[in-house]
Amino acid sequence: MNTILSKQRLSQEVFRMVIQAPEIAEARKPGQFIILQLGGDFNERIRLTIADAGPVEGTITLIFQAEGET
Repeated sequence: MNTILSKQRLSQEVFRMVIQAPEIAEARKPGQFIILQLGGDFNERIRLTIADAGPVEGTITLIFQAEGET
């Protein structure tokens, strides 16, 4: 389980999150994304592009726009 280190609202619907994820930060490549799934095996999966990564700090940054109920 990865930890959310910070969450910032950039506008009404756009957010920035920094997440502690050392393995992803070290291995990620440009254009890659993560798949976020809340709950069990059959819940909706959300793809989020990795906007930035800090391999030394072990963090990734996600910037996303909130749409719909999820």
